[in-house]
Amino acid sequence: MASSAPSWPGVRPVKTCTECKQSKLRCDSKDMFPNPCSRCQARNLTCTVDPSFRRTPARKRLEAMSRELRELRDQRLANSRAGSTTSPDPDSTRSQDSSGTASQPLDAILLEDFELLALESFELGGVVIDKQSIIDIFKLFTKFFHKYLPILGPISLKAIHHSHPFLFWTIIVIVASHSPLPSDENLFARLHEPYMRMLRAEILRAPMPLSKIQALLFLCTWPLPVSHQHDDPSWLYCGIAVNAALYMSLHRSSPKAGTTPSLYSIGVMSGSAHERTNTWLGCFYVSTSLSMHLGLPPMINTPSDLASIRSILGEHSLPREFSLNIRVLLIMAGFTNVLVHNSNDGVVDSSVTQLLDGELDTLRVTFPDGWSSMTDYMVMVVKMHVYTLVITRSRSVASSREILLKLGLAAALRIIHLANSRFHERSDKNQPMTTIQRERTLPKDYFRGLAFATIFLLRYFGLNNSASNAEEQQLAANHVIMSHTIFKTLASRPRDEYDRVSSLFETLCKQAPIPPDTGKPGVTGRMGVSILLDAINAAREIRGYPVEMSEPEVPTTESLPGPSTVSQPDVFAAPSPQLVEPWQSDLAFANMFWGDPSWDVYNLPADTSQYHPGHGL
Repeated sequence: MASSAPSWPGVRPVKTCTECKQSKLRCDSKDMFPNPCSRCQARNLTCTVDPSFRRTPARKRLEAMSRELRELRDQRLANSRAGSTTSPDPDSTRSQDSSGTASQPLDAILLEDFELLALESFELGGVVIDKQSIIDIFKLFTKFFHKYLPILGPISLKAIHHSHPFLFWTIIVIVASHSPLPSDENLFARLHEPYMRMLRAEILRAPMPLSKIQALLFLCTWPLPVSHQHDDPSWLYCGIAVNAALYMSLHRSSPKAGTTPSLYSIGVMSGSAHERTNTWLGCFYVSTSLSMHLGLPPMINTPSDLASIRSILGEHSLPREFSLNIRVLLIMAGFTNVLVHNSNDGVVDSSVTQLLDGELDTLRVTFPDGWSSMTDYMVMVVKMHVYTLVITRSRSVASSREILLKLGLAAALRIIHLANSRFHERSDKNQPMTTIQRERTLPKDYFRGLAFATIFLLRYFGLNNSASNAEEQQLAANHVIMSHTIFKTLASRPRDEYDRVSSLFETLCKQAPIPPDTGKPGVTGRMGVSILLDAINAAREIRGYPVEMSEPEVPTTESLPGPSTVSQPDVFAAPSPQLVEPWQSDLAFANMFWGDPSWDVYNLPADTSQYHPGHGL
């Protein structure tokens, strides 16, 4: 499978990118793939190879730039004159402000009372953090993290610190690992070990209150870094959170029910109906998204649960983007159940896929106001996973498979285009973060979707020359470069998660061309994610690492240690006065247990005089 030279020259017949072609300079994009060419990489330009590109003479470019500058200047003057000659209508301004903020949630975490707290420092396992750093961390979390999983609030930071310490320190650790403060970049390294001790103790302590469920959901959305992806415990934490929510009957909560009474038999404070509803929706959102990216069945997938969540969305106030993302996952969960449980019929698969496309497209028409690029991104990722699930089936019809490959190509290109556009957005001048810091606040599932789309392009269009034409291969190559650049730029240290993904792309591009893919992938039973797991195995094989995990060796008789020659005291020579014969304590417990008079209700004799400890059995 491995090849000493990259296989992409046949896929990229044009050797010069558009930037170098415009400047009439030598380009090494062919040798650098999937990295940008040396010139684009040094100047932070988008490296794209386009056979149809024709360079524009310098004089025409100067004329076009001058024209654009004049248009911008005229537009600015017109706006300034209009602003000075007219005054806004107070009523209309008020209505615009109210409509603009109607869908915006209130501050999830209130910080004012925390500043009045007498404590000036906070400690976890010997690690001390000053009050101002805590405030800065929660400001970052409220502005950049919480909007992707808005299940808190409004709640004061003082209350979180006083009543929910696990949630308090979980938020601090998440921000410290994904967006460290410039004043203390080593905070996560110092907090990691004491927080892990706290985490192990808290997740095994029952019953679990709402705040712990919320903390685990945040931890699944922004997992702590791991050395290998199979070490990521997010799926296990998510299972604990969902089952704890079921134990509290969050799936039976109604937003209009008011306060639910806390029953002593459950043993945990129930919380308000608003908190319970938000937490249950968070359980569905996190578990369904995670199951899609791991290729596992959704945890919450019964028709009654899906219908309940759909009705909650109709009567519960949520941020529009979050509400739409939940609706997208609702559609995905319903159709995935059908696809997974049908008889692997190609005609049925094709019909179900068409219905899925129709439902997702209708969603955009029904809710045009709240539609954002992030929602569009999630829709494309859902489509990609469903397309790949059907493509990898063994009985898929050839014609349907070709159609799904084209649809998958369009969805993968769209995913990478949206990610690349977001990555190159200019940050607000008032924003305290750089572009790289801002991107690292995104949930991990965002990057799982980006990596999945890139692997799809490499498998079906980049390295499979006979299954696609030259134009499709060129489009795939350009977008692989975009995705690789994003991961490579976000890497903060060698072998972190972003760097490992970019290294995976580089290794896969060294493969020799592969034959048309008509059968199942090597890894089965993981839905569309099987192609991603196959790619990881292929990369390991190219690097010379074993693909299979070996069983631990069982020691044979020859390898067992022989009898020790060191003299040992005879432990049976004299009984120790501290040792108690085990059968005596066992029988004493039996006497107390069977001698309980409550057994009389079963017409069993309570007399246990026949049990007497003795010397023999």
